[in-house]
Amino acid sequence: MPVLDTVLEDGIFRLDDWLPYQTSFITNRVSGMLARMYGEEFGLSVTGWRIVAVLGSHAPLSAKELAEWTAMDQVGVTRAVALLVGLGLVVRRGDSKDRRRVILRLSKKGAEAYARVVPLARAIEKELVAALHPEEVTQLRRIMEALVQRAAYSLSEQRDWREVVGGGNAGEPEQAQPGNPAPEKTEAP
Repeated sequence: MPVLDTVLEDGIFRLDDWLPYQTSFITNRVSGMLARMYGEEFGLSVTGWRIVAVLGSHAPLSAKELAEWTAMDQVGVTRAVALLVGLGLVVRRGDSKDRRRVILRLSKKGAEAYARVVPLARAIEKELVAALHPEEVTQLRRIMEALVQRAAYSLSEQRDWREVVGGGNAGEPEQAQPGNPAPEKTEAP
């Protein structure tokens, strides 16, 4: 596995060369532009939009499933869902097959908000990849998929951070390589 050199000879950590910083920078810029739109149009927060976006793509979901899809804690999801229900963007219904389970989905108003924001989200992505050749975009998508799968495993809440610092590899799944996708996952992202 290649070692990424993000530390200078004098020991200073080069934040600008650190992949998580770079992805966070892009994410924050994208989120900022989207937030200006959905905040003005629908009164949504970043968390609120994240939930609307996931429900627009994967509903119906329980609060637990929604927390998994958004990589957020369940308490935060529950609070945000309550606000979205209050705004009339999300509806809660009991599961007819399991009365203990509550199912979440977008309301008609939520689906309309989703349909209005998605074109901006797609335009932002198009703007970002405009500097790349089509084959680079394909490669980037494969690489990002591998990184997302890797993060789902190696940075999960169940894993102790000490394992990451210690570099322990015990029990790790087969790694994805560019051009060689990772094995299929058995649980939701």
